[in-house]
Parts: sequence; C-alpha cells; structure tokens
Amino acid sequence: MAVPEDVLWQLRQRLRLGQQSMADWQGGTLAVSAVPGAGKSTGMAVAAAIAIARGGLGRQRQLVVVTFTRSAGANISKKIREHLEQFRLPANSFVVGTLHSLALQIALSHRTLVGIDFENAILISEVQKERLLKRAAVTWLRQHPRDYGLLLEGKGFDGDDGERLRRDTVLRTEVLPALARATVTTAKSGNLSPEDLRRAEVPHGGLILAVAAGLYETYNRLLREEEAFDFDDMLLAALRALDDEAVRRQWQERVFAVFEDEAQDSTPLQTRLLEVLADDGMGSCHLVRVGDPNQAINSTFTTSDRFFFAFFAIAVNKSNG
Repeated sequence: MAVPEDVLWQLRQRLRLGQQSMADWQGGTLAVSAVPGAGKSTGMAVAAAIAIARGGLGRQRQLVVVTFTRSAGANISKKIREHLEQFRLPANSFVVGTLHSLALQIALSHRTLVGIDFENAILISEVQKERLLKRAAVTWLRQHPRDYGLLLEGKGFDGDDGERLRRDTVLRTEVLPALARATVTTAKSGNLSPEDLRRAEVPHGGLILAVAAGLYETYNRLLREEEAFDFDDMLLAALRALDDEAVRRQWQERVFAVFEDEAQDSTPLQTRLLEVLADDGMGSCHLVRVGDPNQAINSTFTTSDRFFFAFFAIAVNKSNG
C-alpha cells in the first residue's frame, strides 16, 4: 500500500533542520555531519522509513542499514519498525547489522570464492588482534636486533642509558604496534604482500618499509599459527566474492541503498565494501553516510580516521553542486 506524500511530509517535519536532509534523500550519495546528541538515530530511522515507503521495498529488495555496534543497530531497528507499523509496511523491507556481520554474511554465502576455511579457522576480535599485533612487534624485534638497534638509536642519540630505556619502552609498547596495525590494514586494503612493501621505492624510507614488511609478515605467521583470520581478512573475503560478476549483480539487485551510521569510524576497506553494495550497476551509488567529522572513536584499534569521512563529505557536496 502506497503511503501518501503528505503523510511522509508530516513525519519529515518532526525532525530538526539538520536531520531533514536525510529524510529528503531520494537517491545518490549523501554525507550528513552529526555530532553526539544530534539525534542521528532518530533521523536515520525516519529517513529509512520514508525511503522504504517511496521505494516500495520488501523482501526481494531491501534497505541496508549499517551500524558500528549491535546495540546501536537494535535501537535504530526498533525505531524503523515503529514507523513501518504506523504505515502498515512490511518489516522485511530492511536489514540492520554491523559492517562486520554484513561482510561475514556475504563471505559465508559464497565460501568457494573467498579462500577462508570457515570450518576450521576462527575470527579474532579487534582486542585479540591488538594483542597479536603486540606479539608480532615483540617477536620481530627479537628476530631483528640489528634493525631494532638502528630504530633505537635514531638521530641525536648520545648513548645515555636512561634515554635508551625510554626509547625502548616507547618503541615496544607504542611505535611498533602502531606501525604494525597501520601496515596490516593498509596493506591488506591494497592487496599488498610483505614482499610488495620491501620492493617499494620510497626516498629515505627503506628502513621503515623493511620494518613494516617484517611486522606484517610476522603478524600473518602468528595468525596462521593460531588458525585464525581477522576482520580485514573477512572484508577482503567479502570483496573477493563480490568480484564475481554474478555474485555482485545478485547482491546489488537485492540492495536498494545503504545507510551507514558512525561513518567516521569506517576504514577505506570497509567503505569500499559499502560502495560496491550501494552501486546500482548503472553508474550510480546510493549511499547515505552519517558521522561525526570531529572524531573517530575506533581509531585506537583500526586505521579509521575522521578525515576519510570528511573527504567523502567534501566529494559528495562538490558532485551535488
């Protein structure tokens, strides 16, 4: 049953001025800046209900809403369902989940294409990954004392024991784990191997690239020893499945559009997955991203950075005139 436009307009008018751009969305890309307390879940729920009503969505073609946490997903899902009940629209017209659960669903649906043995391998959490990165850093420095010594001395080192101890502590606990974290996600995003990093020609960056490659290699070895895979592997697995034209068409025909919450916490690899799903196959990407341009909550454990969302917003505003 079609919902009259005046009814949708009345729902839209309940929103604050800053939220109404979501409700006015009718296709293409949209970036919405929302600081904490701006009522973004309320705005997203209203926008989702209006999009579902206008699109005549159902089980065969759904709106996909991606959240950062399951609790946020449950909250938005409840609000969308309330609006759909009011409009007497089907509740199966949308799905809500975390980006990781979405990637896992895609990978599990096409196991023969993804290269992961889901029967025997385990998915590690971000906290477990952080521990493994620290192990990789300690393992690497023990196996490469010469390179570690060069990092330790750096420039302007006068041999003072106190300074050596301070540098050693910072390198072990902060610098090397951070370098490993950035390298692993960035390299996997670009489908690069440790050897690719070693072969890269970067002026004055030979030692750092060698260290990064070594950390990446060590981390991958520890993953194999644990018979595990991480979220980046899972995202890559989903993208490998979507590289298949028939699979990609199947998912794109099923997805009407993607609404993303907490977009400032998405890594470039995660954004790539959403853009593939939101592509209609005819040159248009139907993606609404809502985020706080001033902070990235999850940057401690991932390579997420608020600037990625800021750049997306700038590009969208420019293309939309």
